[in-house]
Amino acid sequence: MATVQKLLTPEEIAARGGSRIPFLHLAARGEVFAPRARRLRMVAPGHAMQGYLELIASIAEAQQAALDDMPAVSLPDVRATQLSRDHGMPPLDHRAHLRDRAWNDTLRRMLRRIAERCEGRAAEVAARLEGSRDELYEAQASKLLAGVTFGLDPATAPFVGAGLQVYFAHLVLTLGEKEFPPIGAANVCPCCGSRPTASVIRIGGEASGYRFLHCSLCSAQWHMVRVKCAHCEGTKGIAYESLDGGARDAKPAVQAETCDTCNHYLKVVYMDRDPDVEPCADDLASVALDILVAEQEGREPWGVNFLLIHGDPDAATGG
Repeated sequence: MATVQKLLTPEEIAARGGSRIPFLHLAARGEVFAPRARRLRMVAPGHAMQGYLELIASIAEAQQAALDDMPAVSLPDVRATQLSRDHGMPPLDHRAHLRDRAWNDTLRRMLRRIAERCEGRAAEVAARLEGSRDELYEAQASKLLAGVTFGLDPATAPFVGAGLQVYFAHLVLTLGEKEFPPIGAANVCPCCGSRPTASVIRIGGEASGYRFLHCSLCSAQWHMVRVKCAHCEGTKGIAYESLDGGARDAKPAVQAETCDTCNHYLKVVYMDRDPDVEPCADDLASVALDILVAEQEGREPWGVNFLLIHGDPDAATGG
């Protein structure tokens, strides 16, 4: 009689061997947005969304330049961050964090760079937004972070979101990995409390073979075991969808991990199948997979991408 052997996940193998699984992965400052820009430049040619992907590549390049030259900003009070950790809360909770107004000027520098390097509608929107007041930036930022679409300008939202990403990434990198232990909720970022954009199966070093959720806001990555719903944390009814047509031998670099228990899904990108994948870039480049999983199968997305925001079409940005 044939025996059935359970295939162990990398986490289970590591646990049995007494290995330490790294919890948090922070990219080097010079490699936060640069890989995103490179990936978008790679996949854009011939893509149905080529123009948009090229625009986001330009935004990512502006983000990296801004992060490389980010001025000092006010850091959270030490006692407040310790209190957050004591209660299992993210120290930079985006819902409560008081943003340093310096992020507004960082956004303006990004917008000037984008306006200079782009053309057409994108350049016009960037130039118009660059001349806007701090109050507009703050109002749009608060709506973005709260997930409010009413009154959110869809044309400028990706630019504002990009500025917020630079600001929060700067905060996290400045404070350092030791300031962000696991929190009470495993499905949101332990640094800023935001939802993930996608998860990534990493390669290289201690993190090789493990799944990390990639934060949509600060770009931190935190460990979550594989074959586990990133929304409800259940392990039953997990399945994987891709655009390969179900070919037996296909190993797509991007899949959607779906859950029958809560009916949510989150994309997974596999570095072992394509070392150049980048969670945000590949999420944008695989919108067709969202259509398959969300619109045709009725699944709810758990991932958030601040560079692809559906706002209020009646909203208009003023100075």
